[in-house]
Amino acid sequence: MEPNTGKIRVNKNLDYETTTSYNLRVRAFDGIYEDFADVIIKIENVNDERPRFLDFNRNATIPEEELREGCIVKVEAYDPDLPRDVDQHIKYYIVKPELEEFMRIDDTGCLTLIKPLDRDPPNGYEKWQIYINAKDEDGGPNSLHAPTEITIILTDINDNAPYLDMPGPVVWPENKDPGVITKLHANDNDGDNNGPPFHFELDNFAPDVIQKGFRITDDGNSNYQIEAIRRFDREQQKTYFVPIVISDNGIRPMTGTSTLTVVIGDENDNEMKPGHSEIFVYNYKGLSSSVIGRVFVEDEDDWDLPDKTFGWKSSEHRDKFQLDEATGDISVMYNPIYEDVLEGTFDLEFSVWEESRLFERHTVDASVRVVIKKIPEIAIDRSGSIRLANITAEEFIALSKREELQKYIGKLFNISTDNVDVFTAFTTKTGEFLDVRFSAHGSPYYMPEKINGKLAEHQSELEDLIGGKVYMVNIDECLIEKASCESSCMNVLIKHERPQTVRTNRTSFVGVHAEIQTECSCSSPPAENICYNGGTMVGKTCNCPEGYNSGPRCEVIDVGFSGDGYAWYQPLTLCESGRINLQLETGTDNGLVFYVGPLSYSGSPLKVKDFMSLEVSNGFAKLLVDYGTGTSLLEQKEVNIGDGRKHDVEIKWNSKNIELIVDSCTMRTCMSLAAPVGTHEFLNVNGPVQVGGTSKNLGALGSQLGWTYVPTSKGFVGCISNFTFNDHVYNLGEPSYSVSASPGCSRILTQAVTFGIDTNFLVALLVCIAVLLILILAVVVHKRKSDDMYKDHDDIRENIINYEDEGGGEGDMTGYDLNVLRLQHYDGDFKKPHDLLGSRPHDEVPDICGFLDGKKRQVDEENTDEPVDNLRHYAYEGDGNSTGSLSSLASGTDDGDLNFEYLSDFGPRFRKLADMYGEHSSDESEGNYEVPGSESWC
Repeated sequence: MEPNTGKIRVNKNLDYETTTSYNLRVRAFDGIYEDFADVIIKIENVNDERPRFLDFNRNATIPEEELREGCIVKVEAYDPDLPRDVDQHIKYYIVKPELEEFMRIDDTGCLTLIKPLDRDPPNGYEKWQIYINAKDEDGGPNSLHAPTEITIILTDINDNAPYLDMPGPVVWPENKDPGVITKLHANDNDGDNNGPPFHFELDNFAPDVIQKGFRITDDGNSNYQIEAIRRFDREQQKTYFVPIVISDNGIRPMTGTSTLTVVIGDENDNEMKPGHSEIFVYNYKGLSSSVIGRVFVEDEDDWDLPDKTFGWKSSEHRDKFQLDEATGDISVMYNPIYEDVLEGTFDLEFSVWEESRLFERHTVDASVRVVIKKIPEIAIDRSGSIRLANITAEEFIALSKREELQKYIGKLFNISTDNVDVFTAFTTKTGEFLDVRFSAHGSPYYMPEKINGKLAEHQSELEDLIGGKVYMVNIDECLIEKASCESSCMNVLIKHERPQTVRTNRTSFVGVHAEIQTECSCSSPPAENICYNGGTMVGKTCNCPEGYNSGPRCEVIDVGFSGDGYAWYQPLTLCESGRINLQLETGTDNGLVFYVGPLSYSGSPLKVKDFMSLEVSNGFAKLLVDYGTGTSLLEQKEVNIGDGRKHDVEIKWNSKNIELIVDSCTMRTCMSLAAPVGTHEFLNVNGPVQVGGTSKNLGALGSQLGWTYVPTSKGFVGCISNFTFNDHVYNLGEPSYSVSASPGCSRILTQAVTFGIDTNFLVALLVCIAVLLILILAVVVHKRKSDDMYKDHDDIRENIINYEDEGGGEGDMTGYDLNVLRLQHYDGDFKKPHDLLGSRPHDEVPDICGFLDGKKRQVDEENTDEPVDNLRHYAYEGDGNSTGSLSSLASGTDDGDLNFEYLSDFGPRFRKLADMYGEHSSDESEGNYEVPGSESWC
């Protein structure tokens, strides 16, 4: 205690388990007076002691392959921080997740089996070591834990048949007399008491060719051997598969059948014949000193190379290729002038000499066609790939599967076969698979996501074409969790300068040696030293055009969709911790924002079903994540993202948690947090990131893969921008492949999204406007036609009649009833115009002035309000017309009645009629007339 301040301090750490409280008596003294006080200090208990296990039998012995009921072992632990007479709140866990499929432990510490244990290799162990963790505070976030070890010892039962234990095939020369081929050896995965000595015999169901060529004998000491009982000819059959039945010495003997491969060795007993072969070569950064193939001749023997000698027959192309006279190997001669650009077709001619103890020396010709094609580095960088099973590299080349794949890719993308390169084919290091790489281009080269994605969609067709099993589309060494790295894992394409050669007898293929290797890290792809869309490089950064919404490399960072499209981008890297950020704006309530995962399911042995999807569901963000062992569902119900405004979405995930954040909302009601389902810890995907929709029916795919929740397949309507993965900016404006996507978000789409207009409503509105415009146009056209039809009705000249219809004035005149045009309000006697002229001789000139004046007076004296003057009829045809048809002018028989000479006296306005119907041309008396200066009739 400080004497001047009265502060009480602790001199050392206090332990609740030792003393729970302290009683102090304090004296206060000022030199004259004093007083005392009692101070009680109670120690608060904290969790600082790990659980402790009570002693128990740590070893348990049980028979293998037996599901024993009850507790195999029972453990008990306590918490030193708590009194022993209270509940200790201990939880028990099995440390290794892979053991959880075999056993479980409950809260009482009882360890029970849920699946029998195997003692024998390759998946079993004689002793199983199990680590148990005990956690206090019911396993809470502040709990402490302590481990303990349990050993389960399995007793052996005879449950494994013996098998032949002989590495590789055995060789027996052709034409050799019968004799012992080799001794037989076997092994058994069971213990020694259920193993040797073994008994061997030839399978009674073996083919006749086997039973007549081989037998198994015993020297009496359980030493067995296989013998040849006849001479063999390799040219008849090169390999024999001999089935051998083997029995062990167990309490209940087990019997199994193994196959011994016997290869008949070759002897040079056949003369060679002329041959032709072809070599296809991809030239990648030069071919200097590279062996590209071998001279081929027809020969039934195939182990007789030492008996042959090779030489040039023609000197053509000897400056480009060189020949090994002992082996017949052909290589490209080093020449720095044309090494990198060597390309074309070269026909080479050779001579081959052969000599054997069974025949004399002889010579034949051999021709080799070498086709060299130069391949650029971009074709390799943008290549797609597949991993095949049940087919070798030699079969792939010899059976022309490379050419068939080349044609199939060309047909799939509707491009020429010349624009497709299948440039890599090699067997993996394990010998199980064949890796094939290829590229395709129009202009420019297609991105690998496009090529791989399309092939994944047609995986079944691809298998039928090649004749092998497609193990993987887009070779990904990180796809199987923890197979290459414990956590983060990324694929790196390694391009070797030395080519990869596949040789067969008549065909050889020299391709690019390009393979995938892994790096246990999660770094972003290196930034390309280029600027897109008109940007200029300034130092290490890009100067983008003004007003251009772009990324650090002037990328287009937004893309728009109308509900029927999608766009593919590069896959996500396997990272221990991942983060996706994006912005979206949409006026619809449902749609898939992005999906990354499998594109097809065809029974692949990989069974990788990891996926991630983000969608708008009823106006809110919905996230589905599956690490391969169960689907996690996260929904954010606080912020409506279907309101047409721009919203920020962030997704975070690791081995423990998955989080969805919208508009940086950190309120409790905004938080969407979940744990991954199952035992897997990472998101393993190698398919493209599909933005705005998907090319597949995810409902059907989810049923095949067994997803707990299935993403929607409904396309997104709106704009997606600023898509990043672990700070790597996606160039949304240049997808690897797209359908109905609008890079940069078109103005129409942006307006529709901004104002929240549904696309279907917008389409209906545009259709209505178009129909309305058509109707207006139809009315206008109809109005114009009507005006043209009645345009002469306002013509007040009563002697003008229009006959615009074909046949007017001829036989169809009765079709026009003109009675309706008679004056309705004229009370006097109706007289036709020609009656007013009166009868006159044919040679009398009519009084036109008098006629017109009379007409004028008649109109002036009428008392009707209607302008009946425009309804007068003059020289019309039709019913009631006594003048008949005008056709009589041409059809009359009496020319005496047709005297129209008086028309010349009517003046210039009747000159044309006078010319047409008069006997003398008006031209003869043209000088007798003066042109009137007015429009008067008289």
